Amino acid sequence: MTNNRNIQKGHDGPYKTPIILSEKIVLKEWIDYNGHMNVAFYTLAFDNSLDEFLENTLGIGETHAFQNKQGPFVLQSHYHYLNEMSLDEKFNVRLLVVDCDEKKMHLCLDIFSIKQNKVIAVSETVLINVNLAIRKTEKYPIWAYNRLLKLKKTHQNGKFPSVLGKPIGLKK
Repeated sequence: MTNNRNIQKGHDGPYKTPIILSEKIVLKEWIDYNGHMNVAFYTLAFDNSLDEFLENTLGIGETHAFQNKQGPFVLQSHYHYLNEMSLDEKFNVRLLVVDCDEKKMHLCLDIFSIKQNKVIAVSETVLINVNLAIRKTEKYPIWAYNRLLKLKKTHQNGKFPSVLGKPIGLKK
């Protein structure tokens, strides 16, 4: 049984649609030989923002993982690169909860360029809750699941990107 008595992070709402995570900037080391932000750093930006959401909104991030030996594992991610960003460009990652159940969550994140005033990339991610001691899935703590349900309801009428759920392949 997981010890859920050390709730220190997150909050019960109200939640915004979408959740706008902290502002970031494209660093020099993120620029590749094509003169724009390299694909690996889009993944890093999404991942760091996801950690921020899990820790500060849901309360099941790093602090929870250490205290309760329970943490999120990514099952699947799908990325769409729609535009490019350059050195020193400021951006936010925005997040919507698409769906959830007692063990999993389906999230949609996008990178929004402040300079260009448009979406640059979209990440669709499915995570599962894992007991870190036995490396098996288990239900979220009830308080975290209630937060997810509230977020899902809050976000149900959000503006989801048209690429959400699209399969990968060549256009014919």
